[in-house]
Amino acid sequence: MLRFLYAQLPDFARPEHPIMRYLLLREGRRTSRGSAILRGLSIVFIVALLPLGGWLIATRFGTQPIETDNRFDAIYRTLYWSLVALQVLMRITAMNATIGVIAAEERQQTWETLKITTDGALLTMKVQWATVFYRLLPLLVILLLARALFILIALHDVTTFQGRYIDILLGGTVPLGEPHLPRDLASSLGVTLGVIIAALGMTAALVAPFTALAFDAALGLLVGTLARSRFASALGQLGLTLARLLITAWALWVGAAALSLSPFNALNASLAGAAPSPISGLLGAFFGVAEGDLGLTMLHFPYLQRIWADYDHGVFVGVAFLGYVLLQALLANALLGLAAQRATKPDRF
Repeated sequence: MLRFLYAQLPDFARPEHPIMRYLLLREGRRTSRGSAILRGLSIVFIVALLPLGGWLIATRFGTQPIETDNRFDAIYRTLYWSLVALQVLMRITAMNATIGVIAAEERQQTWETLKITTDGALLTMKVQWATVFYRLLPLLVILLLARALFILIALHDVTTFQGRYIDILLGGTVPLGEPHLPRDLASSLGVTLGVIIAALGMTAALVAPFTALAFDAALGLLVGTLARSRFASALGQLGLTLARLLITAWALWVGAAALSLSPFNALNASLAGAAPSPISGLLGAFFGVAEGDLGLTMLHFPYLQRIWADYDHGVFVGVAFLGYVLLQALLANALLGLAAQRATKPDRF
């Protein structure tokens, strides 16, 4: 199975590639047995902390019960904030892992040798970008397993109400609700489109952690071509970390406000001066899904129903999110190419 999966990767990202094998072995030599054990214990600690931390947040440190009629919804609310924190940690780590690549090679006095080697600098940049996936593989597995669990819960919800759950979600929505479609098509075409759209949103949620990681690692590489010194590299790491925290916090804020989930709704209303327009609310919901929780909302039907019902054409947020994920993958590839191009310029280095 692993050989099949590795065969789907580009040549430079496979473990048997000479440069990739060299980097992995070099990192392995630097990691002592004690460090490896500590890393394993850290992963176990994170897995154990996810439910506990999420439960404390969901219950406001045990002072309030999780109000839900569905016991499976409590699982989502328990894990949600812990997964969001884990995703932010993954993205910050990815940027910081690549921003100092060139500076590190220069300190080891290997960068000039790589530059004069045929495609040496280019391959080094690409391989360093790919190694981020190997380093953060445990976090990716945790995020993927949690999403698989949420999908199983969503599939269970679909079977409720005698299998008419999707019909209920689509009731009154624009344009797939019954009043907006001919009656003879509402029960067939509307439900079929609703299932397809929900599936597209789930697919995007499964892929989002990988494309976000690819984009952030490529962005770190590009910034690393500007931050050559150790001080500049540290300054770049600080700037990217703060930017990521601010963007995620803002996306979560506006996304929760769009779904009327924010505990600061009164503050939001006073700041805005009026109720948000349908367009701004729809964009806020999309931004919260795309940059806030990386699609976790797409896997929870009670929250998804709010997007579908509260905003005209809100059912297409999942489709837009899938397009955003694909665009993010293309941008990651473009940033990686631009970083490699800047790194190999003789006038620059």
